[in-house]
Amino acid sequence: MQTEVRLRVAVLGLFVADNQVLLLHQMTDPEPNCWDLPGGGLQPQETLMEGLAREIREETGITDFQVERLLTIAEKFFPQGEGKMLHALNIIYQCRVEPKPTNLSSDDPEVGPLGIQWLAIATLTPQMCSNRVWAALQAAGLV
Repeated sequence: MQTEVRLRVAVLGLFVADNQVLLLHQMTDPEPNCWDLPGGGLQPQETLMEGLAREIREETGITDFQVERLLTIAEKFFPQGEGKMLHALNIIYQCRVEPKPTNLSSDDPEVGPLGIQWLAIATLTPQMCSNRVWAALQAAGLV
């Protein structure tokens, strides 16, 4: 039996300020109930920067930020039931926002009950973060 593979290209932002990183409590597959980067899947005919701006706005309320650099591309395959696989291609940018926003909000149903928070980098572990968060922290030299 041949495996059906679905490709999902996502753009995400790593925001770091005061030894903290901006993360949201993700409740959706493929890695539910963990801390994740703000961002998400590209829509058809959307550029990387358009998608990044839209996703950051939808998930955090941040509308004015700077993209500093392409940080890394995190790739992972996730089983999606019998005979199905998700090929997740996550393009992660290091971003900056000034001043550091403290009033963050989202109506996105993907954001879980712990919401959106600035978390101390020193307290993060691979077990509490999505694969792409840990890949971004490693690429930025923060863990």
